Amino acid sequence: MKTLKNTSLIGCCLLFVLYSGSAAAQLTNQGMLDQVITEFSSRASTWQAVILSAASWLFWTLGTISLAWTFGMMALRKADLAEFFAEFCRFILFFGFFLWLLRNGPAFANSIIQSLARIGEQASGVASVTPSGIVDIGFMILKQAFSNSSIWSPVDSFIGVALSVGILILLAVVAVNMLLLLVSGWLLMYAGIFFLGFGGS
Repeated sequence: MKTLKNTSLIGCCLLFVLYSGSAAAQLTNQGMLDQVITEFSSRASTWQAVILSAASWLFWTLGTISLAWTFGMMALRKADLAEFFAEFCRFILFFGFFLWLLRNGPAFANSIIQSLARIGEQASGVASVTPSGIVDIGFMILKQAFSNSSIWSPVDSFIGVALSVGILILLAVVAVNMLLLLVSGWLLMYAGIFFLGFGGS
């Protein structure tokens, strides 16, 4: 009776391992994380016009207030024409720089993100480093572990599958962290435009 139980238990485990192997071979994420990145990027890019409009209004309002305050204080202390001209030139230089930064800030941020991605690709020797690509590596390792499993070496097969599952989990965590970093980068890139509006002051 005990031998029958052990045999049925081993048979169930082998059936589970074989079924899991075929299921893992068919299971892929099909670029799911990359689709999330693409969708979020396209949605986030629509924020730019709205945020840039609000930031421009804030920028010009603060710039006007700053200019009026500066010239008002200079008029109260009866500054001469040369001081007015020097202050106006200084104001135009700083105001123009921050206006240029406000209008080109998102493009700069996007270029920085893209260039850092290219550096990472060149350093790793991979054509394209994406979250889905990282997870795909984990699935490939797991598939290889299942294909190399054998009923004649159950301990080695179990250790190989367990290690492959652990690697897959770690790579999934890395991919999710990469996805979160990209999302936070886009949030800073587009929502951070508004903070550039304070450059008018």
